[in-house]
Amino acid sequence: MGEKVIIAVCNMLTPLTMLGLGLLIWKTRPPYGDIFGYRTSQSQKSPEAWTLAQALFGRYCTLSFAVLSALTLIASVVSIIVKHSELVGMWIFTVVNMVNFIAVFVVIGVTDHTVKKLTADTENKEKTAEK
Repeated sequence: MGEKVIIAVCNMLTPLTMLGLGLLIWKTRPPYGDIFGYRTSQSQKSPEAWTLAQALFGRYCTLSFAVLSALTLIASVVSIIVKHSELVGMWIFTVVNMVNFIAVFVVIGVTDHTVKKLTADTENKEKTAEK
């Protein structure tokens, strides 16, 4: 029983950390070029792209990992309650953590794609207005 609780706590580390990070970035909006924040080549192209990237990443990360935190908690509680072999427990641990790990990269990809699209739209509108 004790090792199942330890595994449940370990399962919650990634989604809760990403949830906290998302909330922090979403609410504080780090200033342009700051060492803290969502830093990619797309987000650092301009101050406008930086601000947009911080807002999007914070929102996407918070919403995604709020859901994943709840699902991870449910999987962990079920794993503690239901009797199963150690192998099944390790599979649950592995699958839950892989889903959380993949979600990090999905959030980054979606954020970068959206920032790229929206900054390109803004640049096109500015070029059209100049003509």
